[in-house]
This record gives sequence, structure tokens and C-alpha cells, in this order.
Amino acid sequence: MCGAHVHEAAEPTPTGAGPRLAPTRRTALLGALGIGGGIVASSALAGVSASAAPAYAVKTGAADATGDRVVMLGVNGGPKINAGQAKPALALVVNGRTYLVDCGYDTPNQLVKSGLGFTTVDQVFITHHHLDHTSGLPGLMLHGWTDPKPLPSKIGVWGPPSTTRMLEGIDAAFGRDIRLFEKGGGFGTRPVVKGHDVRLAEHRTITKVMEDENVVVHATRVSHGPEVRNAYAYRFTIKSSGKRVVFSGDTAAPDANLIALAHQCDLLVHEAQDNDLIPVLLQFVAADQRDALREHLLVSHSNVIDLPGVAQAAGAKSLAFCHYTPLPQPASVFLGKAQQAASQIGYTGSIVAPVDLDVITL
Repeated sequence: MCGAHVHEAAEPTPTGAGPRLAPTRRTALLGALGIGGGIVASSALAGVSASAAPAYAVKTGAADATGDRVVMLGVNGGPKINAGQAKPALALVVNGRTYLVDCGYDTPNQLVKSGLGFTTVDQVFITHHHLDHTSGLPGLMLHGWTDPKPLPSKIGVWGPPSTTRMLEGIDAAFGRDIRLFEKGGGFGTRPVVKGHDVRLAEHRTITKVMEDENVVVHATRVSHGPEVRNAYAYRFTIKSSGKRVVFSGDTAAPDANLIALAHQCDLLVHEAQDNDLIPVLLQFVAADQRDALREHLLVSHSNVIDLPGVAQAAGAKSLAFCHYTPLPQPASVFLGKAQQAASQIGYTGSIVAPVDLDVITL
């Protein structure tokens, strides 16, 4: 059920710009882990600009959101499961089609909760092969197929080398289970899943990955530590409006390739880490593992206070956070630190610190 396809042709970065973005939905659950316990409410769905803060409309549910938008299905980074928080998955909805960027463990449930469901998800883009970004793929490909409004008949999954092999592994592990439902239960035939191994040049380049009637997708390499050779960021150019949305994946800021990919984009969705919490996290880690974890966090991820500078260097009109690490805390803390940094350097774009299931309209 899986096929391989490789993309290597590089293309120049397109130009163009669009208006600021406004989030239209929020949920307010962020759990606290090891630092006080309980669940805390987030009031972080707000923008900041050195000139004037834009107005944001908050709705009570995502199902009534219309138009092109980004749905933050999951924004909690790292492999550890945290109660009440979903692993990385971001949905770009264009002309009613859902382009999924990463597919963390909770993605199938989050698609249902968001109101998007499965029927419009026919393209998935993986930024890198860390399990918090990929562990939801089996659930999506297996359970999404059996929904009353199921997955499309053909699905493309794009990602770094070994993406195709990973999908073939799902088929190998669950093939018998799949065939049982295909033979009985009224579910029909499981969708054809085609893997696309995207190979990017080692040097600085921006490569066209995919194009359909709605979007053009480009990718570039980003730095996510020495152990992850292939980590990608993606840029989606929406054909109907010319707006450009960039997803950083996991990367250490500032990343020159990412800044080039995000040049004059309308929205940069970037991972965010609060480095002030690293010493707190290390207290809960075995002594012989602390140095390695500290090195990984500092070398492989992005301090939230550096992100306004990244957005400014790229000329990004708006900045949104995702993949919060290293410990759960209110998203408003990330926003406050970014606001202070933005004020110091004069970044005038809007900044949003969304939580799970928030919607940013384009």
C-alpha cells in the first residue's frame, strides 16, 4: 500500500506578502508537570506589535471556523506524554483541504475534537523522525480509515528519507488487522498510502517538494542537533491568495536556512523553548543523564527570546509558537518573554502563543 517517490529539484524562493493573521479559537488547558501540579489556564492568545496590537476574535469551537486557517492540533513538544496536552501536529486548511504538518501521538483524536475530521486529510508532511512527530501515523492511517467520514482513498506522506520505510512498517505490523476489516464490517478498502522520501541537498537550498491546485510546498534543511541528519522546515504558498505560511519543525535558532525560507512570509510557526526551565527539568533526571539532556536542549532547540529576532531577520509579518518545551507551563509565559525581546529589538510583527486546538485565520 506504500510507494516511494523522491524529490530533489531545487527552486528559488518566491516573493509576496499578505496581511496579518488573527486567531479565532482557543482552548485553555496547559498542564503543569513537576512544578506545582494541576492544570493551569492560558491567556496567551493575544498579539503584540511595537506599533499597535491587532484585535483577536475568540470563538467557542473550531467546527464553525471557515476559510484558510492553521489549526494547532498539538503544541506540546518532547516524547514524554503530558496529561491534557497533545503532541506536535499542525493543520493548514486551504480551500477545505487539510495539509497536516507532523503527526504526533494524539493527532487522530485532535482531528476529531477540532471538527476537521479525517475526510479532507490527504497530504501529510513530516519534519523529522523523532517519535513525538510521527507516533500518530499508525492511528491516523488505521483508525481514520474506519470513521464514518473516512480518510480519502489516496494519501501522500512526505518526509525525510526512511518515511516510506516507516509506512511500510505500519502495513507489515497491522496488515492482518487491516484485511480483517476490509473483509467484514462494511469499511471497504483501506486507502492507498504513498510515501515520498524527500532528499534535500546538504548545502543551503530551498527545494520544491509538492504542488497541487491549492498550494506549492517548499522545504529546506534546518539544524536539530548532530544526531538528526535530516530535519526539515516547510513553506506553503497558497495559490488563491499568495499568502505564505512557514513551519519551522524542530530547529535551533537562529537558522539561516529557515530565515531564507521564511523571507517575507505572512506567518512563521516556530518551535519555542523556555531555557530558564532547563535547570528545573534536570532535577527530575538521573544524574548520569543530565549533561546529555542539557546539551540536547541547548543545541537542538530554540530559546523563545530568540524568536522575535528570527522573525525580524526573515521579515515575517506574524510569529506563532508551537512545540513548547522543556516543561509544561502557561503559554502566556512564553508570550511575555517574547514580547519583552520583541520590544528590545523593535520587531513590529504580531506574536501569538497558541494552545491546543487554537485556530489562526489567514
